[in-house]
Amino acid sequence: MNRLDIAIEFAAKAHQNQKRKGTDIPYISHPFGVAMILHHAKCKEDIIIAGLLHDTLEDTAITEEEIRNQFGEEILRLVLGATEPDKNASWEVRKHHTLEYLKSADLAIRQLSCADKLHNLRSIRRDVTLFGNKIWDKFKRGYEEQKWYYTSLVESLGYNSRFSLLDTFQDEVESFFLELELSDEKKEVRRNKKLYDVLFELLFAPEERVRQIETDLAEKNLLELKKSIFRMIEENRYGGRECLSKKQEMFQYLTCRGIDFEVNSEGTDILMSACVAMKDTFQLYPHEVYHHFYRSLKKGKL
Repeated sequence: MNRLDIAIEFAAKAHQNQKRKGTDIPYISHPFGVAMILHHAKCKEDIIIAGLLHDTLEDTAITEEEIRNQFGEEILRLVLGATEPDKNASWEVRKHHTLEYLKSADLAIRQLSCADKLHNLRSIRRDVTLFGNKIWDKFKRGYEEQKWYYTSLVESLGYNSRFSLLDTFQDEVESFFLELELSDEKKEVRRNKKLYDVLFELLFAPEERVRQIETDLAEKNLLELKKSIFRMIEENRYGGRECLSKKQEMFQYLTCRGIDFEVNSEGTDILMSACVAMKDTFQLYPHEVYHHFYRSLKKGKL
């Protein structure tokens, strides 16, 4: 038997008498679903195995030593990374811990956690379709708290770096909780890293370079989008209290992430106005703005 077969049998036996919360569905359907998501995302075998085992320490009698002896130290590390440390703590305390932990977790643990949350979300969406909003009664916290948690997970999972599975999770969170439905074309534009590089470069580029970039954008049918963003930048620069508040919030976030700016300078105001304009236009999370800004900075676009 290969390691995946062993892990399947191990997980099935560990969860054999358990059901999914509020249903008659065998609990093992969840670890299997998580493993399938990780497999489709082309994750490493160790992460897929950890997906099969991720709830064994938290919800069964399986011990750390059993996992270590059967599957090795790395699998144990991943399973521990997906395990809440104190099940007796309040829901709020446990979720805040998860959100903070994921910000600094390595990619493998974030992929595992993302697949876990994605499968849970898909189960919730299916149940809402079948049974309506009464399904929230089976959770320790209702719709508003779950909305806060799932949208916060997008920020925490992407805080350190983006990965393809997170794109899928973000799309489904936004569709379900925010009723945001974007076409594939709009999603492609929204996640076009080169577009953000160009937008940042345009802020301070000489006229000849601006003409060259705009010609290229026109060929890609993106010139009107650029123009609308730059109109928003001007509105943010000279707008009222709401614009100022957004710029200050963006400044605080980026400085907390280690980016230095000149205080009270025109250049900084232009940059913050641009970051806010891109955030609002593409409905970006703060970490997405940071990654685009930092990449452009490292590339010398700014």
